[in-house]
Amino acid sequence: MTIGRSRQLAIYALLILGVNVLVAHRLFTLEYSAHLESNEGSFMAISRIMATHPGDLLWWPFWDAGLPFQHTYFPLLHAIVAVFSRLTGNSFALSFHAVSGAFYCLGPVTLFLLAAGISGQPGYSACAALLYSLISPANFISSAIRADSGGLWNARRLQVLGFYGEGPHITTLACLPIAVLCIYLALRERRKRYYLASGLATVAVMLSNAFGSVDLLLAVLCLLALLDGREAWRGLKMVAAIGAAAYLVVSPIMLPSLLLVIRRNSQFVGGDYRFTVSSALGVAVLIAAIALCRWACRRWHLPAHLTFFLLLSVFFTGIPLLAIHYNIPVVPQPTRYQVEMELALCPLVVYAVELALKRMPGWMAKVALMALLALCVRQTIHYVSYAKGLLVPTDITTTTEYRLPAWVNQHLAGQRVMVTSTQSFLFSVFSDTPQLHGGHDPNNPNLSMAVAVYTLLATTGTRGAEVSVLWLKAFGAQAIAIPYPDAYYRAFADPKKFDGVLPVLWSDRGTVLYSLRNRSSSLAHVVPAEALITRTPIDGLDTEELARYASALDDTALPLAPLTWTNLHTLQIRTEAQPDQAISVQITWHPGWHARANGKAIPIAKDGIGLMALHPACSGPCTVDMFYDGGWELKATLLLSLITLIGCAVYFLRGLPLTKKPVRPV
Repeated sequence: MTIGRSRQLAIYALLILGVNVLVAHRLFTLEYSAHLESNEGSFMAISRIMATHPGDLLWWPFWDAGLPFQHTYFPLLHAIVAVFSRLTGNSFALSFHAVSGAFYCLGPVTLFLLAAGISGQPGYSACAALLYSLISPANFISSAIRADSGGLWNARRLQVLGFYGEGPHITTLACLPIAVLCIYLALRERRKRYYLASGLATVAVMLSNAFGSVDLLLAVLCLLALLDGREAWRGLKMVAAIGAAAYLVVSPIMLPSLLLVIRRNSQFVGGDYRFTVSSALGVAVLIAAIALCRWACRRWHLPAHLTFFLLLSVFFTGIPLLAIHYNIPVVPQPTRYQVEMELALCPLVVYAVELALKRMPGWMAKVALMALLALCVRQTIHYVSYAKGLLVPTDITTTTEYRLPAWVNQHLAGQRVMVTSTQSFLFSVFSDTPQLHGGHDPNNPNLSMAVAVYTLLATTGTRGAEVSVLWLKAFGAQAIAIPYPDAYYRAFADPKKFDGVLPVLWSDRGTVLYSLRNRSSSLAHVVPAEALITRTPIDGLDTEELARYASALDDTALPLAPLTWTNLHTLQIRTEAQPDQAISVQITWHPGWHARANGKAIPIAKDGIGLMALHPACSGPCTVDMFYDGGWELKATLLLSLITLIGCAVYFLRGLPLTKKPVRPV
């Protein structure tokens, strides 16, 4: 690459970056957004814990009765936010907006680099990146998306970040083009430096968001479709090796068990996305469309870069549109791929226009350029105005979302509470008090928790209150907050069902916090062995064993069992117990937990709702020490990651000179 070409690329990149910074500059000074319905609070909470407990990131006790830390969310963005906050001293809210805003601005730049790298045409690639920066093709294609965006010319990608809080997804969109470009160069050049760059970029995509791995897989398939016969086979083996090595390196974070949980749960988050006959038909339609487009591109001798973005557009457009307009899910949560749609369509449109302009008089290209510039000016003004209305700050201390955890910190510190709606998103930003639920549904390993939460939200009337209380007690909740009536997520079918059933602890602007009146606030309880829940309930109304267990929790004849956390993954229980008694620990069971009773190792059983049960066989005073180390899976993946890193180091360093040749004197 010549110096002149490098400068040209740099100038275009700076222009594209400048336009996006102009549009999204409010993100760099935004603390808390007025859009409290965004789930960005949960991402801020992860960054807060990562920054305050950097050496204690094995177990996460704050959501879903406890989780392995890996189950919170893929950590790339949150780790960067945590480091940025520590280095700058800025709040986690401002740091989240600033870092995710930076990725928002970099997304079109990385798309420009990909397009220019594949096409060799910086000018048209810059036009594609500007179109991506200032136009949302999804609004033009789908009436449903347009209605949600609020208008044809509005910024869908900015709305996804500013309104829905999808910082990790925006991060994926910024990392994905770089990974695709590196893999493209590796396929073309077959050089080690591109293999290394491809692996590093693939790791970044994997760790940014669960959608990133699917995005990259589809993009790689489109790249391989450009090759013929033996070259395609060689390319497939190469990218498979890179992908396998990248996954093995990050496997301690992306545990196989976590991926299976995400695959299972994602089918039911936001809708029913199970793979059905219609799903198979949708896949067949996509494959047929890809084959037809590839055949047409070869027949008409279309350039490789146009072919690539056409094939990519088939995937990224077909997946969300089949779900939105025909209710055909080909992957879990298919509607979320609409932002990827724009990444593929903008270059496709520009390169298609370029192809048409080549067959027209030269003056038409100048007219098209002038029209594009006019559109960019118009849209820049509109996007800046749109961003001003979207990215509105709020004084968080005046909101119930702040006041609720502040009150809990003073009166229920450390006691598990059930919080829903927008208050759940921000609760863990302001409090270390654990939530019964919270977090992200696709990552929750305990199906009984999902049943409990659904039962709490869906049941009504006196019977609904009775059933809900049993589930709350079984999972160790000390209080439940019912959000204000006009909350964005109107979660409870009957928000008044606890009136007169549970005493009110606190209320604010329609939000009511009820007490469960439990005998003990501990998450550990000595109970008769026969009182343990041994059978998983069939559904939320199957409460026979829950009732027996809850009765034992309230039995004043049984000793109390205070539980103390030493750190986020180590705890101690001090009590008295007899050989025929068990200790129920209302923390999610995982094989990575270990226990010792009075210094003797004891097994940990999994009860019927996915919590831990111990049989310490004590006769009198009983001290139980428990710690979590991740179990065999984490240890195995750490070993595989280390072996892979060593193998990669040997491969990339092999052949390099160990010493410099001496310079001969003149």
